Amino acid sequence: MTTPNQMPKKPNKTRMHLLSGLIALAPSSWERKSLDRNSEGKEVVNTTRVSRNVLRYPLAQNVSDESVESLAKRLL
Repeated sequence: MTTPNQMPKKPNKTRMHLLSGLIALAPSSWERKSLDRNSEGKEVVNTTRVSRNVLRYPLAQNVSDESVESLAKRLL
């Protein structure tokens, strides 16, 4: 029979769910618009499409990278 010290620890499901929410990414895109003047002196609107991955949950931006890494090390 094994003692509790020799049995492998089960990861805490609540902490694992929290960690997955902190590192989840979602695609995001928007149009950047700028005004320029053409050769005739008229204003022209230039649009540029910007795409990148952002954190899925906005409050996850308030957590530092060091905190996320330390939580991941504790769980793994």
